[in-house]
This record gives sequence, C-alpha cells and structure tokens, in this order.
Amino acid sequence: MDMSDFKSLRRWGDLPRKISHCSRMTYMVFLAFCGLFLVSLSWVLLRPPTLDSSSLENTTGKVPAAAPTVAHLPTPTPELSSVTIHQSDEGTSHVDHSATPLVKPDGVRIVGVVFYGRRDRSSLLECYLRKNLASFGGWLDEVIWAANTEDADDLSYGEHIAGTADEYTFLPIKNENKDDGYLNIYTHAFTEPDTIYVKMDDDIVFIDQSAIPRVVMTLINNPRALLVSSNVVNNPALGWVHYHMGAVHPYVPEVRPDSDNLATKENGVWRASDLPSWSGAEWEMPELDHFFSLFGVNDRANVPVHRWIPTRDLSLLYKTPVAKSEYNAFGNNLLFWPLAAQAHYSLLQNIEEKRLGRYFMVHGSDEEAVSTWDMRGSRISINFMVIKGKDIIDNLPNLKGDDENQLTVELPASLNRAVLVETTSVVAHFSFGPQKNLAKTDILARYHNYANQNICPNSILEPEILLATDKMPGVDA
Repeated sequence: MDMSDFKSLRRWGDLPRKISHCSRMTYMVFLAFCGLFLVSLSWVLLRPPTLDSSSLENTTGKVPAAAPTVAHLPTPTPELSSVTIHQSDEGTSHVDHSATPLVKPDGVRIVGVVFYGRRDRSSLLECYLRKNLASFGGWLDEVIWAANTEDADDLSYGEHIAGTADEYTFLPIKNENKDDGYLNIYTHAFTEPDTIYVKMDDDIVFIDQSAIPRVVMTLINNPRALLVSSNVVNNPALGWVHYHMGAVHPYVPEVRPDSDNLATKENGVWRASDLPSWSGAEWEMPELDHFFSLFGVNDRANVPVHRWIPTRDLSLLYKTPVAKSEYNAFGNNLLFWPLAAQAHYSLLQNIEEKRLGRYFMVHGSDEEAVSTWDMRGSRISINFMVIKGKDIIDNLPNLKGDDENQLTVELPASLNRAVLVETTSVVAHFSFGPQKNLAKTDILARYHNYANQNICPNSILEPEILLATDKMPGVDA
C-alpha cells in the first residue's frame, strides 16, 4: 500500500487538536474583551456627572461659581465671598497665609482713616499700620490720622507720627457742633468715591497679618455689602459669638495682686503660658455689678492694678464672666469690663498658640468655605471696618449724630444692603467707655510687649519719648 494514502488520514487526525487550540485562543480573547467591557462600563456608571454651563443653566437656572482666586481681582457676584480654608496639623481649620497669599488687585486704592484722639493707645496701632503700608509691602496707600481732639500733647504726637511715613497724613478736625458726632471726619477724610476706606478706632491693639487684605477682598467680592467689619475682639455684638465658638478661655482675676508679677514695658512679659494656674478654692463669681468685691474693695474705682490668670480647667468656663455674654450691641459685653478682660487674655493665649482659627466662623464645603457672618439688621460696633468712599459720600446727611446706628442698622435697611463680618480678619479693640477698669490690668503692657518683640522690634513710637525730644526718630521696618 502506498503510504501517501495515509497523509489525508493524518491531516484528519490532527483536526481535533487544532480545533482545541483554536478554542483556547478564542476563549482567551473572549475573556479579555469581557474584562475591557466591564472596566469601561464601571467607569461610565461610577464617574461623577459633569455638566457644562449651558446644561446646568437650563436645569437649575444657575451657573456654578468659578473656583475662587486670591491672586487676581475677582469677578463681583451677588453671592457671599468664599475663602479657601486649609486643614492644619492641629486639627482645626485655618487660613494658610503662605499657601493662599492675597495679592492686592490692580487699580484699587485703599486708605486707612484713624479716628484719632488718644496718644497712649495709638502707638500700638501705628506699629501695625506701618507694617501694612504700601511701602512695606502692605495694602494701605495712605493713612489719614483724623485728629478729633483739642489736647495739645495728643495733637503734637499725631503730627510727629504723621511725619514718619510718606503715606501718613495728619488731618486735624474741628468739631464745632457736638451734635454732629463724627460728621466732620466723614466729610473731610472720605472724599474719594472709588477708594476703599478702612475706618478704625485709635485703640486697636492687635491686627493679624492678613486682616486688612481679607476684609478688603470680602468687600470687593460682595457688591451688595454696604460695609464689612473685621472680626473684632472686644466688640459687644461678637463677644457672645467668640464665647460659643470656643475662642474664650477660663480666666479669673488675681485678686491679691503682686506688682512684681505684672507685665510692664520693661520686663517684656506677654505669654499666657508663663502665667500660673489659678489655685484658689472653689470659684464663685459675684454679680457683675459687684465684681469689684472680689478685690476686697467697696467701689469699682478702687480696684487695684492686677493681672488675670488661667484656671486651665475648662469646666470652670461657665462660672467666669464670659458666660454672661449677650448677643447685643448694648449688652454685658459692652457694659462690664471683666468680660472684655477675659476676651483680651484669651486672645493673647490664642496668639501664642497660633490658634486664631478659633475665631473663624467657617461653613460650607471642604474646598470652598464661606467665612462671613451676616449681621442681618443687628447693630455692630464699627471699631474696624471697610467701606467704599461713594457709600459715605452719598449718605453724608445721614451720618450726623449716631453714625454707627446709621451705617449698621438704618442705611442697610433702607438701601437693602448687607453688613458682613469677615471672620478670618482678626483684630483687637482695647476698650469702651464703661470698661474703664481695663486700665487697671496689665493688658496694654502685654499687647505692647508682643508687638515690640514680633511686629515692630524695638521701634514702637512711644508718646513719652517722642514728645520729650524735638528730633524725629528713625523708624526701622
């Protein structure tokens, strides 16, 4: 038999093996295809929906706001502004000054106006303003020292400090009719419609490094706002909020003070961590009207010079003066100095611990968080606020008398404008008229020592030194 006759049989015999090989290849291709299909399907189903502006406008009537920027002039919108909040290593939300530097918008002129009249408080304010001048890299193009005083030494000191910087202007104001209030200052200092003015009291004793940029940007970002206040420590309307935000700590007065333990300009003391813990018996707080009785005196005028010390026991917070806080511009936070003293010592502790974030009232998403507090018709003290020149000029006739009530209650209601607080802009205001006993504490010396060591090293323009010499001192940056 010819063996060639078996070749066809061998080919047929190889057929099952070839079919088996092809089946495995087909099976592997099939599995690969199915895998790719499942991955693609998962991506389509699980990815977040994306809508373009037109489709979102058609469905909701709104276009999503652009991501906020701090390096360029933002587009004005009727919505509240947002700031980016960064999570700190300490676990609380802070604005990261280094990660979100605020750059002054081009073409915006910013002028500070100091309602000046007391030289013993103004040296601290001058230190902070100096660091915020345009020549030092700050945002203030000019600072007007509007002198509403007839005291010769106050006037002389104002003239002296105005001569230490090109951006300073000394503007003595004659107030011939006391019923006009501060009308003459508004008339003569707020003269440029397109300028943003930073109105401030002369006893501002602390200004955070980004306070002015942040409060200015909030005004720019909120065209509906008539004015924007900084988040002021010792502001009656905000003291209650600071208490409930956890920014105020349990402090009590040292009722048997030792003058050797007080902070003075000479000893440089300011840190809360250097204070002893209160170690008395069970703390019992008297009525605020009789707080002076703690010192063993029979009248508030006889309270000795003293310091306040921390209990370092949070459970005692509810028995300290701040527990009597009220959300009221004319409430306990205005009328009783112990609440103000506790607020100031708490701020110094927060400064030392680098925890100014305790004052921030932040709400919203993680990426964008609104940091404004809307007063919604409630009165607020205008110790440190920003406003556009046009809004002062257009309403000058209304600013006669109680300017604060007009600017924060009456005008916002009649004009349908908002009054906002930029809570990431932290400043401190020393005292109001009813809080005279704050001068019986070492608070001013502590603020002075902090600024002298950290803000204007050994270059604070002391009134007693400036007025004792005819020579203008040099001012170091």
